[in-house]
Amino acid sequence: MDFQGLLDNIKEKASSIFEKIREFYEENKMLSYIIAGLTALLLICIILIIVLAGKKKEPEVVPGSILELTEPLAIPDGPERPKDYTASRTTKDKWSEEETEQWFTIPTQKEIDSLSKANDNLINEITGAAP
Repeated sequence: MDFQGLLDNIKEKASSIFEKIREFYEENKMLSYIIAGLTALLLICIILIIVLAGKKKEPEVVPGSILELTEPLAIPDGPERPKDYTASRTTKDKWSEEETEQWFTIPTQKEIDSLSKANDNLINEITGAAP
């Protein structure tokens, strides 16, 4: 079948459908008006839904406005954070001698060997039987 034959076939089907619609209209005018009205109402509703859903609200933020804090930021209390916890602090470049004596402890050879063994076990677990 060529293209012209396909177009002729489509025209025949369309004309038969339109003829059936015309016959239905002539026999049932009131029902035809009701169907046409409901179809038009449905199309209007679909168009309204698309138009209303398609509108995007513009943000109410004016470009160029700068947010200025009037109070310092407050950290909310919670079970995971102690009350005296500070979210940020200024750090020193070096510890003082007293801080060094208080916080820094020189590890013993036993602790170094234990850490080395734990790291080796972790590496072996990760690499597995890789060549």
